[in-house]
Amino acid sequence: MRFATLLHRLLSSLAERDARMLIAAFLLLLAAALLPPIAIERDSWDTVVVFDLTQSMNVEDYDTNGQPVSRLAYAREAAKRALRDLPCGSRVGWAGFAEYRTLLLLAPVEVCTYYGDLVASLEHIDGRMRWGNSSEVAKGVFWSVRAAKQLGAGTQVVFVSDGQEAPPLRDGDRPGFDDIKPGEVSGWILGAGGDAPRPIPKSDDDGRPVGYWKAAEVIQRDKVLPDGRRVPGTEHLSARREPHLRALAQQVGFGYAALDDAQVMSRAMKHEGAAVKRPVPTALNALPAALALLLLALRFRPGRRR
Repeated sequence: MRFATLLHRLLSSLAERDARMLIAAFLLLLAAALLPPIAIERDSWDTVVVFDLTQSMNVEDYDTNGQPVSRLAYAREAAKRALRDLPCGSRVGWAGFAEYRTLLLLAPVEVCTYYGDLVASLEHIDGRMRWGNSSEVAKGVFWSVRAAKQLGAGTQVVFVSDGQEAPPLRDGDRPGFDDIKPGEVSGWILGAGGDAPRPIPKSDDDGRPVGYWKAAEVIQRDKVLPDGRRVPGTEHLSARREPHLRALAQQVGFGYAALDDAQVMSRAMKHEGAAVKRPVPTALNALPAALALLLLALRFRPGRRR
């Protein structure tokens, strides 16, 4: 009789424990379904990506899956990949550079909420937006700093260009604006293109290709050698002007990197020095769901004595 009583109590306690496990799992699953996002302070980044829209950016000296790709197309793809690497709460906007101005095309918006809009608008950024054929890159960089200042503190700039000035600068020329101080705005200049000079595609106002620019059609700047000889200019050909871009980056307090792979854009956007701490709505539903799964796995594990 005493043995039967002990056995009954044991079975009852086991049944109660099973019931408690099932009830707890049910409550955790309910919490996983109903738990709203919780604001957690974390690093995020606000960035304006400036695309050089001038015709030298149509030179196809990149290769993607065995196919030649233009500098501008490669820069857009790098920006698209970078969007996926940014945490929610970050904001990204697009801008275009041509002639001597940088104009904001899309003000920075939150990357998770507006991811589809960012990607869709990115696909439409091409040379047809160009409003002039000249390419005063130095002035464009300074205008991008002005645009970032107007958007508010914490907005950084990622300026993508091959660095080709048209018309070319005289030796020693360093354009600058009095209202821009080095390091006032955080940012990066990404050098697009290869080292080998290539012909520059020529297009009409509607973006249709009409051949290549010839030496007689552009302003040339002859080079003077130390011995006094003059070497004809090659401004109708384009390669990445890395020394010029590095000098510009130093002048405004930016970093510089060559856009040799798509991850360069992501690293520039997520630069540690430009991070902004802000509360970001974060979904934690996976935590109670995982705990409920663990309880159910323990309750119904194979080989468990009933």
